Amino acid sequence: MDEPSDPRNAELLRVLTARRHETETRYRHALSQQTSGSAAGDSEGVHGWKASREGGADLAVLQALDRTLRQIDAALARLHAGRYGLCAKCSEPIPVARLKALPFATLCVPCQERSEGVPR
Repeated sequence: MDEPSDPRNAELLRVLTARRHETETRYRHALSQQTSGSAAGDSEGVHGWKASREGGADLAVLQALDRTLRQIDAALARLHAGRYGLCAKCSEPIPVARLKALPFATLCVPCQERSEGVPR
């Protein structure tokens, strides 16, 4: 992938890429633990998955990490299409600080608050 020429987009690409790498590493580690028996459980379930004393907690972690990876991939696609970092409602730029905290944010804070019915 080419590095964007716009400094803001170049910074956002670095943030997204780093977050994706970190999340993918956590996903692979959690999956490895789950399938190898290193997870908290001690009995093997269907398809070689280990049953955890926490019930579906381990699977929920994997699902959450997978969802985050998909959101980051969608954000990367928006970045390459020139639409990343712009609010989906008002089209104003989303502050870099918000995107660093939540790289797959699609709304600026005021629009997010309005969508959640937060009084101003």
